[in-house]
Amino acid sequence: MTLDQYVCDLREITARHSDPVEITDLVVPLARKFAQSPELLRPEYRECDAEQGFGVHMLHEEPNHDLAVFLVSWLPDRGTTPHNHKTWAVVVGIEGQEQEVNYDRRDDGGKPGYADLKRSGEQVMTAGDIACCYPEHIHSVRNVGKDISISLHTYGRHINYTGRSEFDVERKLEKPYVVRVADDAHARAQILTKRRIS
Repeated sequence: MTLDQYVCDLREITARHSDPVEITDLVVPLARKFAQSPELLRPEYRECDAEQGFGVHMLHEEPNHDLAVFLVSWLPDRGTTPHNHKTWAVVVGIEGQEQEVNYDRRDDGGKPGYADLKRSGEQVMTAGDIACCYPEHIHSVRNVGKDISISLHTYGRHINYTGRSEFDVERKLEKPYVVRVADDAHARAQILTKRRIS
């Protein structure tokens, strides 16, 4: 499956459905198939942001920031703080071992800057494993392997445009969460050139 076909399928699904559970149920088999695409094996997609601990490589987003598709590469023993997405998400493991820790929110979210979270479970994702996230789902992700790990992330909306939050569990704090996205203009141009030639 090519990126073009994947995006076309995503557009069709989201044009017909609005419920996040229905959408992710339909996206899962397509994401699993697209995660096996050779065009995702480019060396530049293995590059990580050393300060952030992971590299976010954009493959696609609509002009209004909907339907964002990323490859995320994770340095060993690095990851994210607990966070939500404020949109649906489907994540497919491609390479390595990524630990996902889930949290339940115990407060009602009514006090700005405050959040009381309780750890509720965890799993380790490897190649081919899939995780679905919903708008208020809270989790953290960490590469628990010895090498760089890579995963395919598909979101209903670009994560930097949803107003999402990150959380400090011990201090019970909530604040806005934005990640740095790698400049993949060159990589995307290569993919587009390859499509025009083939």
